[in-house]
Amino acid sequence: MKAAILFCALFIYHGIVAQDKFKCPCDKIGLDVKWAAENKVNCYFMSVPRDGSAASGKHNLAVAVAEAKSNASAREPLLYLHGGPGIATLGNLPKYLKSKTWDRMREDRPLVFFDYRGTGESEPLLCPGLDKTLAEASTKMSPAEVNTLKLELLRKCRAAHLAEGIDIASFSSHQSAQDANAVRLNLNIPTWSVYGVSHGTTVALNLLRDHAKSVNAMILDSPFPPNAPWLDFVRPFAVSFENLEQKILEDPNAAARFPTIRKSFANAYDSLNKEPLQIAVDNKGNTRPFTGNDFAWSIWNALLKPIALPVVPLAITEFEKRNASIVMPWMMSFSDPNGFGKFSEYQSKAILCFEGGPRSADDTKDALARKYPEFAAFNMDFEDELCAAWQPKGAPASAFLPVSSDVPVLVISGEYDPVCPPVFGELTAKTLSRSTFVTVPAASHAAIHADDCMRDLAIGFLAQPGAAVDTQCVANRPKVSFVTQDLASALEKVKKESAAKK
Repeated sequence: MKAAILFCALFIYHGIVAQDKFKCPCDKIGLDVKWAAENKVNCYFMSVPRDGSAASGKHNLAVAVAEAKSNASAREPLLYLHGGPGIATLGNLPKYLKSKTWDRMREDRPLVFFDYRGTGESEPLLCPGLDKTLAEASTKMSPAEVNTLKLELLRKCRAAHLAEGIDIASFSSHQSAQDANAVRLNLNIPTWSVYGVSHGTTVALNLLRDHAKSVNAMILDSPFPPNAPWLDFVRPFAVSFENLEQKILEDPNAAARFPTIRKSFANAYDSLNKEPLQIAVDNKGNTRPFTGNDFAWSIWNALLKPIALPVVPLAITEFEKRNASIVMPWMMSFSDPNGFGKFSEYQSKAILCFEGGPRSADDTKDALARKYPEFAAFNMDFEDELCAAWQPKGAPASAFLPVSSDVPVLVISGEYDPVCPPVFGELTAKTLSRSTFVTVPAASHAAIHADDCMRDLAIGFLAQPGAAVDTQCVANRPKVSFVTQDLASALEKVKKESAAKK
């Protein structure tokens, strides 16, 4: 009886009553019912238009609202927009709500989370069964044959979805913003504040472009604006690596130990691609190759994590020396396949193929390969056969226009970010007349989590969006101190510190 009363009760915050008709048991959207009740999380499965018109039909989105811890003084809700594309949000909600950042954020305001359409528990499920089919095929067929099969099945999947009235072109940053606004309307929220990170900032900026009157304040963390100068992974990594080189030069000990870190990176990449190291995958003697591409992406992954930054240069030189003993400790320190959330390749590719194609000759895969041969591992091809099979359409030019607004916005960039470097933050803030741009030293992606300084900054901004932002604590952050010897011990320390933060 108590559970039924809890389920049927109206959710009240900030003087607003949420729509009850969309409420659902939390296990319907993948959350534990007992955990949700204990943590005051309300769950919804709500319908939104497929493409903005009533005639197009509906999709259902999985939505969760974490009540403010202090309802008596609750402020307007804060919408959380996750990165990606392709990454679900709700599966990681228990982890988020335990974190220092979101625990403090919900102190006096409800938090709204949802899975973007095509991810997690939100409809539609794209290409059901395809991953399983390809996994089974990979045990019997060559990689080239599997790729041919994948293209054939994607074409069939696309045709089947179109026959169902599901246009793959409806998966875009713009449509995600319209979905977010539909969530707001379904919850009867007049205005809210918005936090977006990485790809979520692209969605947030589209929301600001189309629905600014509903946004009280916005935090853009590691922004990727619609008018970003580069849509690839190569040039952002190159900027991050240039920053790493500069910081090494500023550290006398590191400069002496790592005088040619770019050359070391290129040597390791080439050597491991020509002759991969073999690493064990089980206790039966089975192995798999660790290639130059694996190495490059592991460095990319490490640059995302501030806790790993001190060991990156030393790791590069150890891989250059083909030190096989560090491969497993290195991978175990930074590899967490579920760290960001459940991933949908097909939703991700739908958006990346639609919005990520080259817009000039300098943006093509061949041009990037010529200019950045040492960073070839990050050279994605959004003109390839997969995009032709799955999402051949390209976004209109209007999708890439800068967003202008007088809504108060806090823009945050981590100086080591290999995905959304500070130059993206500067560009984002340029057309936002009431913005404050902060580059966070010794930080990387999702810089709001760097320390209490950043959390205080964000919470203070949301409490008084029109007030001047005091960034003194940011300027006082210590620099990265690079480790110059004994990588194994350093990795063990990183592993312990990382575990302690979970």
